[in-house]
Amino acid sequence: MTDPTLIDLRDFQLIAFDIDGTLMGTDHLIRPFTRDTLFRLREAGFPFTLATGKSLPGTISQADTLEIDLPLILVNGGVLQTRTGSILHAITLPEDIVRTTIELCEREKRDLVMYAGDRIYFKEMNDNMRPVYGHLTTGLQAVGEWKTISERMAHINKCLVVDTTRREKLISMGEMFEAAFNGAVDVLHTSAVLVEVMPKGVNKLEGLKKLTEQMGIPISRVMAFGDFDNDVEMLSAAGLGVAVSNASARAKEAADIIVGSVDEEGAARFLAELINRLPAIN
Repeated sequence: MTDPTLIDLRDFQLIAFDIDGTLMGTDHLIRPFTRDTLFRLREAGFPFTLATGKSLPGTISQADTLEIDLPLILVNGGVLQTRTGSILHAITLPEDIVRTTIELCEREKRDLVMYAGDRIYFKEMNDNMRPVYGHLTTGLQAVGEWKTISERMAHINKCLVVDTTRREKLISMGEMFEAAFNGAVDVLHTSAVLVEVMPKGVNKLEGLKKLTEQMGIPISRVMAFGDFDNDVEMLSAAGLGVAVSNASARAKEAADIIVGSVDEEGAARFLAELINRLPAIN
């Protein structure tokens, strides 16, 4: 682990944050101290962005709250998009993968969600889905039957299964995807209640690399914050990987330093200390 007293904020040119479990808890809100600290960070000359498994509809509230002008790293790195909607980069799943995923979920009676650009498709809202998607006010589209969006099957960025009550069923579904696709896609457990089918080789690190290439900075000048397994590549490769104390074991192992939990606003408090160490500008 890196000694936090040796960290100099001036060594970094970009800060990237996971959202859920890192910047905000189950209330889906950016707390005032976190917001104010990130504003201080930008005012001190250190730009930041969000790196999340969500698409723009699920991210726009936080992006607007934090007034982020840099492109957002969305859909676990599969989409690079501004909060005003401009898509700079996007990767989709092969259509046969999407249709097989639907068949498996229909057979197993699982709640499937599919992301395509600014739309989040699902069959119907229910008590299992509501804890994850019930707070969203835009982007959601209940389709009733998947055949109603057949023309969209070639434009899906990712598929995921939600299970907010039975972790063992989610693990089993992930194993089923692994067996069906035999390495053609990446199957990721991105939280305790989600398992996702992603295009092969797509992750937050790859999205972050797209952004740093555009900005002309090396990945070694990035500080990244995260809390779960889908943050591992980003935490490992960044100049400084920071995990919150509520992070998964894999995320903690990948990180260079562990800070306070999301409920303690650990990421913001760590950054506030670094900002306070900056020399005063006369």
